[in-house]
Amino acid sequence: MAFVATLAWELDASSSPQAAKLLVAELVGRRYLDRFEGKRLPAHTVWIRRNVEDGETVDDLKRRCAAELRAAAAAVARAGLPIRLVRAWVQVTGAGTYGVLDVEPDEAGAEEENV
Repeated sequence: MAFVATLAWELDASSSPQAAKLLVAELVGRRYLDRFEGKRLPAHTVWIRRNVEDGETVDDLKRRCAAELRAAAAAVARAGLPIRLVRAWVQVTGAGTYGVLDVEPDEAGAEEENV
């Protein structure tokens, strides 16, 4: 069964911009994606489509994503760049829809009302 996992994280202010870029590159090297249908995701966000092994659950995928994020941050630190993860979020979904949101006003310039 296939699942989609989305990772988002915050870095400490002492982390360099180069470290932030290298962290994304490390995760992309681990098969995470920083784009969807050619559109960039928000900063510090990646996603991956994964299959579970027999007996695995979404909790196993959550733990695997956390371990991969920590390993990618450690690789950045080994490169000599200051980096510190402050917090992170993972969402593992198996159904439904996902995608980049269009945050621009519609063509008429009117924003939708919340009802």
